[in-house]
Amino acid sequence: MKAFRKLKIYSAFTKANFLLAFAYRGSVFLWLLGGLLTAVMSGLLWWAVFSFGGSDAIGGFSYPQMLLYTVLSAVCAEVIYCGTADEIARDVRNGMIGMRLSKPISYQGMQAASAVGNFSGKLVIVGIPMMTIGTLVAVFGFGLDGIQWYNVLLFIPTLFLGMMLNNALGFMFGQIAFKTQAMWGVLSMTDLFISFLSGAVVPLSLFPSWAQNILAYTPFPSVMSLPVRLFLGMNSWEQTLIGLCSSVFWIVVLNVLGALWYKRSVRHVVVFGG
Repeated sequence: MKAFRKLKIYSAFTKANFLLAFAYRGSVFLWLLGGLLTAVMSGLLWWAVFSFGGSDAIGGFSYPQMLLYTVLSAVCAEVIYCGTADEIARDVRNGMIGMRLSKPISYQGMQAASAVGNFSGKLVIVGIPMMTIGTLVAVFGFGLDGIQWYNVLLFIPTLFLGMMLNNALGFMFGQIAFKTQAMWGVLSMTDLFISFLSGAVVPLSLFPSWAQNILAYTPFPSVMSLPVRLFLGMNSWEQTLIGLCSSVFWIVVLNVLGALWYKRSVRHVVVFGG
């Protein structure tokens, strides 16, 4: 019964952020438009590389696969972005952190529940429609094959795990706000760092082999590379199973580390206003 009451409390944050995504769907589309424009430019760049490079495949990707990879990465980057680090920095800056800490609920749990609602709203508004359109264009316009229905079904829960990893990383990096007010540069570098190492900028298969081996022991490939490669049918069942287990493992580890760091970080809280 106690667990049910807690679930009901946190589900309120999930519902609120789900509805909030619909209330501000215009901003979601604008952010997505910026990502898609970047994807189009990347697609043109890869077209030039494939056309003048004299190769049918680069890093294990054909041109149709690379084209859809850039589109999916742009869409998924918007869908899994939960802004946890930004929320923590904003709460600390405007003094809301004092009120958050006074509530009889877990601040970390509240951020996670909000991220789930945000993810669900964006997935319905832009994720599924845009990914469907991009896939149809790649299949019927560029002759892409290899996409299987079971990979598409498994893609959503895998992407959800990627979002939970992104939230856990955001909760950890966001706690830097407890020690400094200069968070804009930190957050920008953090987003770029995670995007690059997760394969959102370029596929990880283009990295040097030693870098790929190191990244295999980190949570970053599970944020973006794993779900997108799964959607494209480029992973074996063994790779998929290992990736899913790795995602769950890192979600648990990062949340535990985040909770331990949080207990130390709140000692540095200085509230102005509120």
